[in-house]
Amino acid sequence: MRRSPRRGRSLLAVLGLLAGTTAVPAEPARYWPPITDPPTEVRAPGRFVWVELLTLDVGTAAEFYGKVFNWTFQTFGPKDDFKTYTLVLSGDTPIGGMVYARPKEAEKFPSSRWVGFISVTDVAAAAALVEKEGGKVLVTPSKVGDRGTEGLFLDPEGGMFGVIDSATGDPDDFLAADGQWLWAELWAGDAAKMAAFYKGIGPYEVHDGATSGEASGFQLWSGGYARAGILPRPAKVPTTWLPYIRVKSVADTVARAGGAGGKIVMPPTHMHGTSIAVILDPTGAPFAVAEWAAVAREAAK
Repeated sequence: MRRSPRRGRSLLAVLGLLAGTTAVPAEPARYWPPITDPPTEVRAPGRFVWVELLTLDVGTAAEFYGKVFNWTFQTFGPKDDFKTYTLVLSGDTPIGGMVYARPKEAEKFPSSRWVGFISVTDVAAAAALVEKEGGKVLVTPSKVGDRGTEGLFLDPEGGMFGVIDSATGDPDDFLAADGQWLWAELWAGDAAKMAAFYKGIGPYEVHDGATSGEASGFQLWSGGYARAGILPRPAKVPTTWLPYIRVKSVADTVARAGGAGGKIVMPPTHMHGTSIAVILDPTGAPFAVAEWAAVAREAAK
């Protein structure tokens, strides 16, 4: 069943999974659409192939992202908002989803979070590595509807991420278009230690520099491509994955985001060889936007 996104009836705190001490099974009542439809023959282990917003309020989030990025949405499920799944589309391309999360300790986790899912061939092996290295399994490896097998974890520093073995294959492996997910970056307390940890998840090759030409941080490579970066986090900022959306103009995007109720955490700044900004959506989820001129530079050679 498809419906339009609606505002939640009450303010929820997300990330309540973090408060638990034991793993919890995936919720069977929710419909989880496949990440590729029709199926593909693509497999790209180590690539972030899906992103989901665990949110306080799907309706408010959808309204914001629709205004800022012109995303559209399809909501599946019953009338109970807590059991729906909202598919996010950029143009005709599905790029992620939005779900309500039930908190255990609402006062401790009052904001939302985008969570990236890494393509893997063995979800159970990833879960075993997480536990061995001092992380935490939040959602045990489970078959999730027609989607495939997923797991949701905390790395040893508390950064949340997921893994997926998609039943229908991964999305085509191409550079993101404007309005789509471009990059993922972990802000870590010990960047070298986290690079070593994630090397076993991908599996990845670890290169120096969070992006090409930078002296600090690391890159995670698989299949001949840089998939993500790891940087030392700023003081007082918890370890977290920050997803990047590609845009034509960071300045214009920041203006739209501010007008739509977002909070500008970092204004347009030259970093990673381009212009980026960091924004909180109205439900508290952080994300970054970046221009990407590399294609133009390559074409000019």
